[in-house]
Amino acid sequence: MKRIDKVAEILATYTKSQPATAMEIAEKLGVTRANVSSDLNQLVKLNKAKKTGTKPIYFFSTTPNFQSKESILDTFTKKSPSLFHCSEQAKAAVLYPPKGMHILLTGETGVGKSMFAELIFTYAKSQNKLKADSKFITFNCADYANNPQLLVGSIFGVSKGAYTGADSDRAGLLEEADGGILFLDEIHRLPPEGQEMLFTFIDREIYRRLGETTSERKAQVLLICATTEDISSNLLQTFIRRIPMRINIPTLEERGLEERLTLISTFFQEETKKLKSPIEVSTNTIRALLGYHCANNVGQLKADIQLLCAKAYSQFIVRQEEAIKISSYELPHYIREGLYNAEERQKIWLLLPNMNNRFFLFDDETTTLFISKDNKGDDIYQIIEQKMNDMERIGLDSTQTSEIIDTTITNYYRSYTNDLSADLQNLEQIVGSEILATSGKVCEKAARLLNCYLSDNVRYGIALHLYNTIQRIKRGQTIKNPRIDEIKNSHPQLFETALHCLSVIETDFSVKLPEDEAGFLALFFTADEPKPKKRIKVEVIVVAHGETTATSMANVVNKLLGEDIALGFDMPLEENPIVILARIQDYLKQKKEPKDVLLLVDMGSLINFSDELKEYTVTDIRCIELVSTLHVLEASRKAALGATLNEVYESTVNIRGLSTYQQKEAITLEQRTFYLLTLCSTGEGSAQLIKKMLRSRLNLRGGACEIVSLQVADTDLVEKTVNSLNKTGKIICAVGTFQLGLSIPHFSINDALNETNTAKIQALIDYELAFEGMRLNITDMLNYPHGEKLISTTRDWVETLAEEITPLLSYEIKVGLTCHVICMIDRLLLGKNVSTFPRTESFKEKYQTEIYKVAQNIKLLETYYGIDIPKDEIFYITAFFMNKSFL
Repeated sequence: MKRIDKVAEILATYTKSQPATAMEIAEKLGVTRANVSSDLNQLVKLNKAKKTGTKPIYFFSTTPNFQSKESILDTFTKKSPSLFHCSEQAKAAVLYPPKGMHILLTGETGVGKSMFAELIFTYAKSQNKLKADSKFITFNCADYANNPQLLVGSIFGVSKGAYTGADSDRAGLLEEADGGILFLDEIHRLPPEGQEMLFTFIDREIYRRLGETTSERKAQVLLICATTEDISSNLLQTFIRRIPMRINIPTLEERGLEERLTLISTFFQEETKKLKSPIEVSTNTIRALLGYHCANNVGQLKADIQLLCAKAYSQFIVRQEEAIKISSYELPHYIREGLYNAEERQKIWLLLPNMNNRFFLFDDETTTLFISKDNKGDDIYQIIEQKMNDMERIGLDSTQTSEIIDTTITNYYRSYTNDLSADLQNLEQIVGSEILATSGKVCEKAARLLNCYLSDNVRYGIALHLYNTIQRIKRGQTIKNPRIDEIKNSHPQLFETALHCLSVIETDFSVKLPEDEAGFLALFFTADEPKPKKRIKVEVIVVAHGETTATSMANVVNKLLGEDIALGFDMPLEENPIVILARIQDYLKQKKEPKDVLLLVDMGSLINFSDELKEYTVTDIRCIELVSTLHVLEASRKAALGATLNEVYESTVNIRGLSTYQQKEAITLEQRTFYLLTLCSTGEGSAQLIKKMLRSRLNLRGGACEIVSLQVADTDLVEKTVNSLNKTGKIICAVGTFQLGLSIPHFSINDALNETNTAKIQALIDYELAFEGMRLNITDMLNYPHGEKLISTTRDWVETLAEEITPLLSYEIKVGLTCHVICMIDRLLLGKNVSTFPRTESFKEKYQTEIYKVAQNIKLLETYYGIDIPKDEIFYITAFFMNKSFL
């Protein structure tokens, strides 16, 4: 079961009246809060959970006792939305009573008919329409196209003497596939007599082997046939009529560039699994793969990528290069021509604009390749989804998310007022005459109901929006409007009008639309209203060390808000601070309308900038000596709303408890007791003997650890005792014949008698007490206000990553590494430097894979604590995992 399914399963026990926090569920599962929070937000997006409150945020299930039921076909169509209808047809065929419906797959060579047939087989088994041990038999009729007798005999079987050379009885594929699926590829190669024999089997589920005349055989087989040819001219009409479920798989070109990009990413990731090494692919290589003429569709695309990886791998081995790299100058001529595809060039460059990094990194589970959403400016659904994803990734709470989404939606509709003219004739080339006609009907009906005039700009916007709406409905994607309640309350007449207009769209396109769509439509009717211009009173300036640190944070925030509010000034380490100060002074001098300034800096040495700058401006300046993307976002968000400098400062300084960061009171913590459970049916007998034996062998640390005997026959007593012990301390492990089903280590009686396993129990005790000592002694020494939670979260992170990198890592190293990471986070939150890692190049060369895994997982800590962890620290952490000296 996936982690998200486990989270959903636990969440199903919580209701709106009794919700849960991410930390509560994380503790139950024994995983990090950041991972659980990510899964909970994903469930909210899937409408399977809801959240409420701000700090803390509470979650509850909208589907009590929910179990994830996403099928393999659902997962497939998420990556290949153009095949949504194919998937729905396949589901209908498999589920059709009583035994399913035979299927005919059509499509060009290489579109993926064989792969889709296998997906159907897996889906049928998951729905219990086929037994778990049923077979999927594949046969290509083209293999024996020149020998019709052998072809028919392969499918139906052969009776001895049926033809010259048939010297024995032989079973056919129908017999072998009984109870499962028979996939017949290139079915048009089957001769007419074979097709007739096959439709007899379809009608009556009986067949005869070639050469049999009297006996009849039975088999229950679901047929999936496939062809690349025109079925009307290459198959008997009597045969075609017996397979009503015909599914046409679209070509690679018909599936669009975004889907092609997803396929490219998937194929590269598949190759990393085979090569057991990451692969770096240049931006121009991806562009070429997007643009070149791929005559044989998905099959050729996959084969071409395999060849590119094979060539790069051979160079990696022969030349002993640092990484497997694929560059555009190494591409075959026919692929490199994709870079000069005039027809698709603009779309490709919008999809993959110029990047800071020239290479994308592919690993077996992750990739740095992403799809730019800049070319989706006319799709409000994708704009909102992208914003939500971006905000979740940097850890915004629901209040901040709501305000930013409001601004995003407002800016989207305002854009249709700012356009000078709407070219409806050119638009018809994009959306089609039917969409344009329906948008005209909607505008006419709305104008009549509202007694107003709606401009061509509004009709233009509605047409583009409807095009995306219909495409979304066809793909089976949900329509969710995060402002639906506010729109109903603020614009009741517009919303009511939009509901009436929905009926026009539903009639024209035979679809059913939710009221959330009426919320989007209603706001188009406000597009011609004049909008007051907000006056921004505060300038947000970010100054940070590094080549792109400040500008990157400012760019991320401005993109989220849809406005240029924050301004970044990068300060390379070798550059004199006076130079940066002069640049900021020049910028402020050029401002025609001076504003107050909030300065966000990353180190104490820059805080004096505010005093220096006051001499060059009549406005007020305040400075905050800590900067992260969250702080820049909060400051810019408040500034965009027209807040004063004091309001912006107070709101920003309070983000994640920053205002109390150095005002933490001493914390008094009580020492917890740790328990070992010994189990038997009575709680006496063997449980007492084990207890006595363990006491003699174990160091219980002066009573810090206690051994408790339990009677497992009394389940109520067991539950009460376990709950009571967990309130006062923590259960480390259990010893005995019976298992309690708790998520703790369990040792049998034989294990306990073995000195090696007794040493393992002692190691568990020492490990827990080491962390308890850390909790009691280090918590109050940390500047971070939630030191106890920091220790717990870091421990979870270390243990999870250890399982991935080196499962046998000793407890001593885990404790030492956890302590190191805790102190690192505490220092970074204060804006302090960390040490430089020695011998970087040789270490990188030796532990490239491990460094990559640490770098990927460390993003969780960066997001959770709003910090940027330098590469040197990634090397130090990797060295801990590999138990290597730093020198």
